[in-house]
Amino acid sequence: MTKTTLKAAVVVAAVVAGAACGGGKATPPAASAQVVQKPVGVRAVAPAPKLEASVLQATGNVRARQEATLSAEGTGPLTRIAVDVGDAVKKGQVLAQLDTTNARLAVNQAKASRAAADAALEGAKTEVERARTLAQSGSLAKASLDKAEVGYRQAQAQAEQTAAALATAQEALRDATLTAPFDGVITSRSRNEGDYVTPGTAVFGLVNPHALEVRAPVPEALVDRVKVGTLVKGALNPSGAPFEAKVRSLGAVIDPQTRTVEVLADVVPAKGEGPLLRAGALVELDFSGTLAADEAQAGLFLPSQAVNARGQQGFVWVVQDGKAQRRDVKVERVLPGYVRVVQGLGLQERVVADASLPLQNGTALQVVQ
Repeated sequence: MTKTTLKAAVVVAAVVAGAACGGGKATPPAASAQVVQKPVGVRAVAPAPKLEASVLQATGNVRARQEATLSAEGTGPLTRIAVDVGDAVKKGQVLAQLDTTNARLAVNQAKASRAAADAALEGAKTEVERARTLAQSGSLAKASLDKAEVGYRQAQAQAEQTAAALATAQEALRDATLTAPFDGVITSRSRNEGDYVTPGTAVFGLVNPHALEVRAPVPEALVDRVKVGTLVKGALNPSGAPFEAKVRSLGAVIDPQTRTVEVLADVVPAKGEGPLLRAGALVELDFSGTLAADEAQAGLFLPSQAVNARGQQGFVWVVQDGKAQRRDVKVERVLPGYVRVVQGLGLQERVVADASLPLQNGTALQVVQ
């Protein structure tokens, strides 16, 4: 037997022996490894036993209902500045004085013209009355009476014209004095004694710190529950000092960018030593009092996005042992954006925050923050 034939025989013998040991059956090929499903990343939320306070709050700013920039109404140099920034003033109080020399001269001239016109009117009146008497007795021609009547009307017009000129001169004299239009505090002063001003030149800023209002952009989901006259609680930011405000008006339009409606509320004066509110301060308004009793009571609350629902029937995806489990629930809406779960869910369970995800029962989940 040759060397090559001997090797072939050995190989055949080995194959036969292997078949005998395996019961005459060939060894099957190794099974392919199963594909491991990659977990789906999701956010999870837990049902809340009550609505968060932030859901029912709106951030606003305080502003004065009475605030003005006081400008000069006359022309000339300022001869006196009577107040400074921070001074409290009363309505009608003199704040500044312009030079009145020319204004007084104009008033005196107008008075003299008015006196002359009044005297001429008296003479014309006497003349026309005499002419009327003579005309009635036939002693005066009609042309002469007509002339007297015209003279009287001209004297009346002249008297009225001079009266108007006097009023204008007196008004110009009053304009030389700048007074406070309401009680308040001086917040700015932009001119000094000696400065030359003209009508429209800003001189002072004035604000009434006792007539304050809060302007708050309220989400459209909440604003329909706010009524004019509603008393809401507020807190000064950042101190947290409490105060109250009464809703005065609701905006007629919704801001297309922020989806909010402007709400104006008058700050209720504090009794005793209340918090010091200043125009420009940031505050938080709490509208939880606008909820009905059944809406404010305890329950299991979820964001609407976490529930796939039509009407009261729906479902959520519960995270259980790292997998998704569909759970049928019964819900009721308490606020746009939030629902109360009344059946089918426990307080300790965690729910996928977005019910619109393409999940199935048993889908592997990875909860991310």
